[in-house]
Amino acid sequence: MEAKILKLIKLIGEEVQIFETFLHYLNLQQDALVANNLEALQSVTRDQEELALRTTRVETERRALVEEICGELRRDHSDLTLSELTKLVAEPQSNQIQALQTTLLALHEQIATIKARNDFLIRKSMEYINTTIAQLGLTEQVNQTTYTADRTKAAPAAKTALVDRRA
Repeated sequence: MEAKILKLIKLIGEEVQIFETFLHYLNLQQDALVANNLEALQSVTRDQEELALRTTRVETERRALVEEICGELRRDHSDLTLSELTKLVAEPQSNQIQALQTTLLALHEQIATIKARNDFLIRKSMEYINTTIAQLGLTEQVNQTTYTADRTKAAPAAKTALVDRRA
C-alpha cells in the first residue's frame, strides 16, 4: 500500500509540473496576443496541445492507481479526495499530499485568472476584427456587376459615410 501511495505522490507531483508548465504557456500566449504575434501564438498553441496529451496520460495513470488504492481501502473512489487520503496515510506521506494539494489549488486559481484574461483578449481581438470588417463593408465596393449579364444592372445603393470628413 505504501508503494502505491508513494507512486500516487509522484504522479500528483508530475501533475503539479504540468500545471506549472501550462501556466507558463498561458503567460506566453498572453504575451503573443498582446504583441499580435501570430507565429508565437501558433507555437504556444502547439506546445499546449502536446502538454494536453501528456496530461491525459498522467491522469489515466493516476485514476487507475486511485482505483487500486480505493479497492485496498474498501472505499468508493468518488469519496476519496486528497484531504481524505491525508487522514488515512502515515505522517510523511500525509504532509507531502497536503503540500501538493495546496500547490495544485494555487496553480488552478492562477490558471483560471490568466485563462480568463486571455479569453478576454481573444474576444476583444475578434470584436476589433469584426468591427474592421464591418467598416470595410461600408466603403465603396468594386462594381460587382462588371462580369454579370446586363439584365441584372441596378442603381447602386447609397452608402453610409463612415468617416467624418470635416476638417
